[in-house]
Amino acid sequence: MSTATLTAEEIEFELKAEKTRSRFGMIIFLASEAMLFAGLIGGYIVLRWMAPEWPPEGKYSYMFHWPMSVINVLMLVNTAILIGSSFAFHFAEVAIKAGKNPAKWLLLTIVMGMVFLSGQAYEWYYLIVDQNVLFQDGIYGATFFALTGFHGAHVIIGVLLLIWTFFGVLSGKFTKERHLFFDNAGLYWHFVDIVWVGLFALLYFDLVGKVFMPVGRAIWGLF
Repeated sequence: MSTATLTAEEIEFELKAEKTRSRFGMIIFLASEAMLFAGLIGGYIVLRWMAPEWPPEGKYSYMFHWPMSVINVLMLVNTAILIGSSFAFHFAEVAIKAGKNPAKWLLLTIVMGMVFLSGQAYEWYYLIVDQNVLFQDGIYGATFFALTGFHGAHVIIGVLLLIWTFFGVLSGKFTKERHLFFDNAGLYWHFVDIVWVGLFALLYFDLVGKVFMPVGRAIWGLF
């Protein structure tokens, strides 16, 4: 009876294959998530385009205007924090690939994600309680809460993944050689951040009303 053993080259090949399969699977998953967001964003664009006025008369505007409101400043800072969290995670990735402990960068990423969620929760509270902007009032409130809520749910999932990753680092589960879950959690977090940048520009700067509609009318006028 003989026992088959793998050579160092075969082990290295298997590890690379495992990493490739894992990365491919995560990319496919994120592509499906991107399609979900694309559907919601496409619906918003159509509804916003067809709206006679935005926001409706008498409704508080969450969009940026001058002078900036407290909510405008809050969401600007909140967005900078979420973008900064991607850089913090990048430093965590650099650390683990260099054989160093990424715990401090992971913890910073988690804290920044939680701060972002807290800021968004306060924004929702302010709009609903203080300004009476409600989901059931029509497309103005419904589209805003649907888009930011769907994204917020993804941020919550991302923070939970990061917390799991953090404890995995503390327990020594992830090393310089083996950190597939770590990498995939990073892909997810960067995806969530990129989506927010698009939503931020679309919602708070009214890209549809100020860019898409004027450009669309100009192109239509050429025919």
